Amino acid sequence: MEEILTELMEQEKQAVEKYKDVSKKVRSSTERDLIDRILAQKKFEIETLKLLCSGNVPDRFIAFGTIIEDEVNFRDSPSPSGSLTAVLGRGTPVILTERRGNWVGLQLYDGKHGWIFRDYVRANE
Repeated sequence: MEEILTELMEQEKQAVEKYKDVSKKVRSSTERDLIDRILAQKKFEIETLKLLCSGNVPDRFIAFGTIIEDEVNFRDSPSPSGSLTAVLGRGTPVILTERRGNWVGLQLYDGKHGWIFRDYVRANE
């Protein structure tokens, strides 16, 4: 199955490059908006294929996301008193799996689970 997923991911990456070329040639803002929406969908598809290839598919899924601060404490529970398990850096790709108050449950691509304050992550559209 991994071989098929990898092949599909390569096809999607090639499609993204072609859509970027099309985007450079559009004539109206509506056309640009439509191409941008296709590109966002393709990015989602590529991230999903990467996740499936990783073998670390979470039990729950809200969205793919990105850490937006330089140093974010990754904790074992949704609380400032939760044990620190890692420090995540700006740009780290994550999977949002749960929300509890001001906290977001995350899974990293290596399968590690934890929590961060919700203001430090942006869900990708």
